[in-house]
Amino acid sequence: MTHSLSLRNVLVTGGKGFIGRSLVGALRRRGVATWTISRWPSGDPDGAREIALGEDGWDGSGLDRALETVAPDCIVHLAGSAKGSAAELAAVNVGLMQSLLDALRRTGLRPRLVVAGSAAEYGAAIRDGEPVRETAVCAPLSVYGATKLAQTRAALAFAESTGASALVARIFNPIGPGMPAHLALPDFARQIWAMPEGGGTLRVGDIDVRRDMIDVAHVATLLGALADDPHACGVVNLCSGRAVRLGDLVEMLIERSGRKVVIEIDRSRLRGNEPRTIVGSVDRLARLGHPPPPTDFPAVIARVCRSTEESRAQAS
Repeated sequence: MTHSLSLRNVLVTGGKGFIGRSLVGALRRRGVATWTISRWPSGDPDGAREIALGEDGWDGSGLDRALETVAPDCIVHLAGSAKGSAAELAAVNVGLMQSLLDALRRTGLRPRLVVAGSAAEYGAAIRDGEPVRETAVCAPLSVYGATKLAQTRAALAFAESTGASALVARIFNPIGPGMPAHLALPDFARQIWAMPEGGGTLRVGDIDVRRDMIDVAHVATLLGALADDPHACGVVNLCSGRAVRLGDLVEMLIERSGRKVVIEIDRSRLRGNEPRTIVGSVDRLARLGHPPPPTDFPAVIARVCRSTEESRAQAS
């Protein structure tokens, strides 16, 4: 598919996060000038140019100045949170989006806008085992999903009212080193590597469920490709289209560790009334010319294990 857009100058919010780090690296390897914004300088030499917003954060004129300094042709908005109270989630997921849109209105800048959505926006629209499509009527079942859907609606409304180009990439379950600590896989990895060499007990919830998981490196590559594709607008699922059994990934972790591990169900970790299989449709991705590459799960798990080992070594 041919198109005229060519990324030159990209601003990534949440550039120090799990997906953000991978995206910044992917963009820089393509030779794209990449900027990140944060409240205070991080001192993290990841190669991206960093703008610190200072005392006022996203609510002051610092954000306007940052946008005018960078003059990006694309903003990838990854800043957000999956944990916190309802007020905290609204402040981060909806509030930061609104602050960014307000700054764009004030400055008159109209870069292409790519927003990280979430499969949690679909909620009750998900049917067990059926690939969920972008046309599904969203009915979030969690505060997180509701705030991400509000974020999506704000971004698309801004595009409609201003003529800006906007894409919401509904990301399913990215996996890889640096995953947020509250997720199942990094929790299991930490439990296993905290065991003596002889092994121990791994406490889990329901690991017989199947979820659409995708290598975070593929997420970064696809985000970059979609950001550079003017035909990609509205909502696009960013997923693998394949549901993998969580227990199979746990077995890979255990095998990689070399420990003798006994798996024990912790009832406090069980969730009620969840679909056994959640998988996203990749039809729209494929129609746009960006089909997801197959995720090499053993290779991703190996990277997660190495990262866990390194983190423990640094901590000791």
